[in-house]
Amino acid sequence: MSQDRRSLPPLETLVFFNTVMKRGGFSAAAPELMVSQAAVSKRIRQLEDWLGTPLFDRGARHAVPTDTARRLEEPVRLALDYLTASLDTARVTDTDTLHIAANGAVSMFWLYPRLQAFATSPDACNVSVLTADDPSALTADTLDLAIHYGEAPPQGWTGTPLFDETITPAATPAVATALADNPDLPLLDYPRLGPNWINWRIWCDRRADSPLADRPVETCRSYGHSIGRALAGEGIALASLPMLDTLVTSGRLVPVGADLKTTRRYWLNHRLAAPLQPNAIPLQRALLAPSSPS
Repeated sequence: MSQDRRSLPPLETLVFFNTVMKRGGFSAAAPELMVSQAAVSKRIRQLEDWLGTPLFDRGARHAVPTDTARRLEEPVRLALDYLTASLDTARVTDTDTLHIAANGAVSMFWLYPRLQAFATSPDACNVSVLTADDPSALTADTLDLAIHYGEAPPQGWTGTPLFDETITPAATPAVATALADNPDLPLLDYPRLGPNWINWRIWCDRRADSPLADRPVETCRSYGHSIGRALAGEGIALASLPMLDTLVTSGRLVPVGADLKTTRRYWLNHRLAAPLQPNAIPLQRALLAPSSPS
């Protein structure tokens, strides 16, 4: 089928829709979009006209998403994230800036704290981070370094293991203490955007004798969202160690089930075809250092 501009709504309407869903309303989205509330409503109406169905119930005091809007929320967010990541890999930027990529969970829980420590070191330099859960985005030619997940570096890349993977169910101490009294407390799952990711279904298949396997499962928007809900006491998440060691050693999350050791690792890699820039070597060394970020 031939695709032309008539087969897709205006991109701006999807950006406005994504922001409204993220912020919870037209008024809350307006400052982020740097327009008025009326302009937000106009763009949403434009998307509704293109779709031929309402996305929000405007009869209430606050615009309430319809079932159609809730079904579209995740696909639109993922599509915009993928488009942003793809454009970032193609955009020409300052050659003095280092470019490093990682998936969302690694960036949020492991990479950013270490980059903060690196930014205050004598070796500090400009670092641009590409965060993407699409594996193909993490192998772009524009990257100096990338953190990959798997049993070996991707084809055309080489590097050093950062850490092996151990998966353990985890919850807050308060939830862990009262776990037996809350049989309906859910297992917080997440979409498997990579075929080698381990989610609750796979964990329960391998730990079928665990009492956790009988609990209800709720799917979160992402792996990071599942950890956030676990930290809020809303369920049990699968903690990937040592990526989440900081949360476990601080006592914010505690193990509540048996570990599952996988054959996969997280790797810090660079492209075989391109030598590392001189200013990338100190960053590589800092990320491979065994000490925790200060």
